[in-house]
Amino acid sequence: MLSSTSVITSFGGEREVKPSISYKSAQNKSSHSAALHNSEFKRRQCEGMKIAIGPRLHNQCGSKVTFEEYPETSSEALEQALSAAYQHVYGNAHVMDNEKSISLEAQLRDGRISIQDFIRGLAKSDFYKKNFYDKCSPERTIELDFKHLLGRTPHDQSEITKYIEIQASQGHHAVIDSMVDSAEYSETFGRNTVPYMRSWLSQAGSAQAAFNRTAAICLGYAYSDKAIGINSKLSQGLKTKQADSIVFPHASKLNFSGANLILKRGKPPAWIRKSATVLTIAGTIEVARIILTVAFSAFAS
Repeated sequence: MLSSTSVITSFGGEREVKPSISYKSAQNKSSHSAALHNSEFKRRQCEGMKIAIGPRLHNQCGSKVTFEEYPETSSEALEQALSAAYQHVYGNAHVMDNEKSISLEAQLRDGRISIQDFIRGLAKSDFYKKNFYDKCSPERTIELDFKHLLGRTPHDQSEITKYIEIQASQGHHAVIDSMVDSAEYSETFGRNTVPYMRSWLSQAGSAQAAFNRTAAICLGYAYSDKAIGINSKLSQGLKTKQADSIVFPHASKLNFSGANLILKRGKPPAWIRKSATVLTIAGTIEVARIILTVAFSAFAS
């Protein structure tokens, strides 16, 4: 039987069982400037409310996190955060130096923007537009937005439809703002944590199908979202409300039950042991035949 951790690591989801990656500039200029985005405005508005202790309702304030861990402020933490952000938002694609957002990096470094705004900027970049919007079907674009920005797959077809309508009427940037400014993003990642594929793990209230869909959309750590294709990977399952089958990456097949060469209780399967015995006997007979043939030839000469 497979453990969830073994499946996660097979698909390249090791980061989901490790601490999250956060960064905040020690200069922190953004907190003293005017709110540039809706999420920041809502967050500051929520902080000014006198909400009593107890369950927090979204209709009261859906954009304030209950607490936020102290993020790292070192240069090493910055480099880790930048690397993780490019890898996640750009779908594990190889990014050349000239394709990186140098201006956004500089703003993050000196505290003018937060990780949240850096993620927003990457999703609105020419690189993202070229690879995950211009070339992709609308459904594929939206499912990748869920993966790259909210760290999960869509719950159902209605979520896909909702954002396709926003994209058609207001443009793709409106979809990005809607996700990054959402209460879900704020509560999950806050302002300083790099998003990650959290649907590998069992979130409270999540369905089993979320795990299967995560495997279907990730494929493996060696894959990039650019290479996987331009068409939706979840459309059929979402429309039929059926769970996607888990298909392991080719490189990991020998590590799981169901593969032909898996070791059981420290031993190969019976058919392999029998085949090895037959081959050993046949090899012994052949070696003996060769020795006798050589010896007979030498004696005859």
